Amino acid sequence: MDTNVLGGALGFIRFLMKLKAMKTPNNDSDTLTGKRGWHAKDGIAPRLGKGSATVDPLRRTKDISAIKGVLSHRPRDFALFVFGIHAGLRGGDLLSVRWSDILTPDGKARDKIKILESKTKKCRVLTIQDNARESLTRWRDSTEHDLSGYVFPNSTGGRLTIQRLHQLVNEWASLGGVKGHFGSHTLRKTYGYHMRRAGVGIETLMKVFGHSSQSITLRYIGIEEDEIAEANLKISL
Repeated sequence: MDTNVLGGALGFIRFLMKLKAMKTPNNDSDTLTGKRGWHAKDGIAPRLGKGSATVDPLRRTKDISAIKGVLSHRPRDFALFVFGIHAGLRGGDLLSVRWSDILTPDGKARDKIKILESKTKKCRVLTIQDNARESLTRWRDSTEHDLSGYVFPNSTGGRLTIQRLHQLVNEWASLGGVKGHFGSHTLRKTYGYHMRRAGVGIETLMKVFGHSSQSITLRYIGIEEDEIAEANLKISL
């Protein structure tokens, strides 16, 4: 066969293979290199960065209590859950917290901590709520730690991954008999949902989450549909 013809044929085959690869969904679990997220409900995952839209907050306090109940004998996971729903941090920032952020040099829990958000590069000051402080103190007392270590480490002392947090949240919900679609964003969304229910203004939550509009924040914390449903029940025409 003429070499020019052969070269052209091979080039055309390579073009077809590239075209097929572009059209084929990639469900790679590697969030750094994969084109689609590991947090999908089904086989066709949303594009990376859209995973937050696929998970729910924990709207009912009895569901939160159920999860706390099944984690009562797992101090690390209990602290991760309770601190997570009170801090409202992104998953990566939550998992990057070190004991030096939480504790003073003499080992006492701080009233307020400063977290440099990885996405915005802004410093956020968090007031540690009593339930969160108690859970962290219990976890601290039950494990060996040093101030430079992660508060929520994996089995080798390294940083937990977002994928593992996603798995844990789903595991906790399943153990607690809580129905819904959950993931790493559930902790942050739960914080926002209950802050809004407690009367915190949407403008404040916009600043906390770094959103550009109220509608984005309401949709993110899953409260928009709830408020519409409640408003519908109040009208009688």
